[in-house]
Amino acid sequence: YFFQFPSLKKKFDFKAHEGEIEDLDMSAGNKHLVTVGRDFTCNVWTGNQLTTKLNWLETMPQIAEKSYRYLACRFGRVEDQKDALRLYTVQIPHKRDRKPPPCYLTKWDGKSLLPMLTSSCGAEVLSAVAVSDSGTFLGLGTVTGSVAIYIAFSLQKLYYVHESHGIVVTDLAFLPDSLKGKSLKGRNETAMLSVAVDSRCQVHTVAIQKYFPIWLVMMFCALMVVAVVLLLQYLFPGFL
Repeated sequence: YFFQFPSLKKKFDFKAHEGEIEDLDMSAGNKHLVTVGRDFTCNVWTGNQLTTKLNWLETMPQIAEKSYRYLACRFGRVEDQKDALRLYTVQIPHKRDRKPPPCYLTKWDGKSLLPMLTSSCGAEVLSAVAVSDSGTFLGLGTVTGSVAIYIAFSLQKLYYVHESHGIVVTDLAFLPDSLKGKSLKGRNETAMLSVAVDSRCQVHTVAIQKYFPIWLVMMFCALMVVAVVLLLQYLFPGFL
């Protein structure tokens, strides 16, 4: 069902999947609705019209079809790119093996809806996903209670706590980038809440990373080159 807000008047009513729907999300401006079903499909809709069926295996052709299913989908902004948009999907093994295969996280271009990057995110089966307001970070929770934060640009793991909760993580949420949210984060670059079946709510923080300014790095490299040239000239007169 598709409802208008704030009137809550039903606008569309259509069959999106065969069987249970796992997750859904809507892009900024309500342009696209993405739905994830247990029928191995992730569909993109414009209104009640099917726009496309996503195929994450384009980035991983070595994986057999129907060995994985989509679990979740989330749209996110792109930092420092006002009109850009990304879509993130989570894929988990369809069947559980004694030696579980990895789960995967895929990043899609929000305009072309083509896959950009797929990354393995460990053998723990994922259960929840969240995207920060800025689109900089992704949060992942697992059925075993572990919590992780990834960098959205590269899909690299930044933070991880093994079995932070005693059982399934059911939801995640980053603190907003509002003034109040920033005051709550304090000196941390980001902060995320996690809730689980163990009836606990936890806060996970990532401290602000300290980086050298690019101009300082470039100047240091230039000085190193000059020093090497002078040393060679001293050791081997007539080198230049």
